[in-house]
Amino acid sequence: FKLPPSDFRSAFIKKVHGTFMSEVFFTMRLPSSRLLHVHYTPSISHAAEVLVEQAGETNEFLLDVHSTPRTKFEDVVDMAIVKTFPYQNNGFALNVTNGEWNISVTTGSYRGKGDTLYPFINVKITPLAAAFSNPVAPHGLIGQSLHDPFAVQGKIDQYVPNILGEYTTSAQGEGAIEGTLEDYEIRGEPFSVDFAFSRFAAKKGPRRNVALLSGKKMHTGKDYEAGADSDSPSDDDPSLL
Repeated sequence: FKLPPSDFRSAFIKKVHGTFMSEVFFTMRLPSSRLLHVHYTPSISHAAEVLVEQAGETNEFLLDVHSTPRTKFEDVVDMAIVKTFPYQNNGFALNVTNGEWNISVTTGSYRGKGDTLYPFINVKITPLAAAFSNPVAPHGLIGQSLHDPFAVQGKIDQYVPNILGEYTTSAQGEGAIEGTLEDYEIRGEPFSVDFAFSRFAAKKGPRRNVALLSGKKMHTGKDYEAGADSDSPSDDDPSLL
C-alpha cells in the first residue's frame, strides 16, 4: 500500500508491504450464559451482524444505523452503530460496552495498487472500573497490559526503505507481549475464543509478570486507553471515511 500524502514518510517511502485489520469478531458471555457474537466489516460500515446462541439455537439480526442503530442485552451489553462524520456518506463506527470494557471500531481507507482505495478498521479499547477489580486479569495482545505498573515498549518498525523506496513491516510485539504472536492466533472459526492465553472461561487469572519481558520499560500516566490502530493516518481522500 501507499502512505497518504499527509504522512511525512510518503516523501521517501513509495510502497509499504504490511497488513491492516479488515474486520472484527466479538464473542461475549451474557449473565444468562448465552453467547453473544458480533461481526463488523468496513465494507458494510453502517451495519453489524449480531448472533445470540443458547442451547444449540442461534438467533440472528442486523444492527443497522438506518433501522435499529442501538440495542441492549440483559442490561449489561450495550452496542450501537453511530455516525462519526455527519456530512459524509460512510462515516460510521461500532461502539460496544459490557460494563467492563468500552470498545470502538472505526473505519478508514488506504491506497493500494493502481491508487485504488481499500477500507480497513481501527479498534480502540477503554477499560472501565469493573475491569480492574475482576479476579480474572485480562490477557490477549492488548488486555494483558492492563495491570502493568509501567509501559513496556516492544519492537517498532523503523520505516527505512530499500533502494526501490519500499519497506516491509516486521515488528510483532516482540518484547512487549508474553510468548510470540503465533500464541495469539485463534484456533477454529472466527468467533472462537481458543488461543494459548485464553481466559474466557476462567474464574481466576493472575496479572502478567512484566519483569520477564525484554521490552523497554517506561513511565506511563493514568490513561488506560489502548487500541489496534493503523501505523499511518487514513488516506487523505475523505470519501471512504
